[in-house]
Amino acid sequence: MIIIKGDGSKVEFNPMNIRESLARTGAAQSTIDRVTDKVEDQVRDGMTTKQIYDIVHSELKKENTCVACRYNLRGAILRFGPTGFLFEQYVASILRAHGYEAHVPEGELSGACVRHEIDGIAEKNGKRIMIEAKFRRNYHDNVNLKDTMATWSRFIDLVDGAAQGKGPHFDEVWIVTNAKFSDRAYTFGTCKGIKMVGWNVPKEKSFASLVDEEKLYPITVLDELSNDEIQDLSTSGITLCKELVETPSDELSERTGLRPARTEEIINMCQVVVEG
Repeated sequence: MIIIKGDGSKVEFNPMNIRESLARTGAAQSTIDRVTDKVEDQVRDGMTTKQIYDIVHSELKKENTCVACRYNLRGAILRFGPTGFLFEQYVASILRAHGYEAHVPEGELSGACVRHEIDGIAEKNGKRIMIEAKFRRNYHDNVNLKDTMATWSRFIDLVDGAAQGKGPHFDEVWIVTNAKFSDRAYTFGTCKGIKMVGWNVPKEKSFASLVDEEKLYPITVLDELSNDEIQDLSTSGITLCKELVETPSDELSERTGLRPARTEEIINMCQVVVEG
């Protein structure tokens, strides 16, 4: 049976891909078996991967709402909106959860030649890292060679500027994306020593694995949250369900302006995602 991927290419339908993606969410084996069987019954020749994804998500919600939220990670990230700013905050939150001091800087930093706006700064073990967060509204898109070369050029100018006393020194540069890298971009980046973190690369520390290892699911996995609530929460510095669960209801209400009863509901929903 042939299905159509997001980039238009055609591949043979392989139910193992569904099983692997469900296993990533922490679903029980019995749930994986039932959902996969139901999806196989509904798949038809010529379907798109998006249509199959929607079927999986629908069947999963009938089985386990918590796991369905985790499965919808990619879709949840797209809810961060068109500008990419909330994605930058999310990346900083992920890095903090992995032991880095990380933040989204305000304003620009001075390089040797010009000033630069950067998406994030992370520090650990005495090293300072420049973070370039590449948000893609379509996760089938990629970060291309031009993007990667521009990041490298920006990094070098900042390093040179630091040597002239114009700004902070950076030891490393990372590109983090919710999409993928073109082959040439990945080759160039790894050749230059850029840490390239895409949805599925590097295999041992991909974007998806960084999230799943510590259950760093964004608040946007909750379908019940409105866009205004997402904005209120993120403005108060909360992008992770884990962060939200650790915040007392009254404090959350004060920080966001949401009703106390509503903050209780949201905390309970996030608790299911994190601990379920």
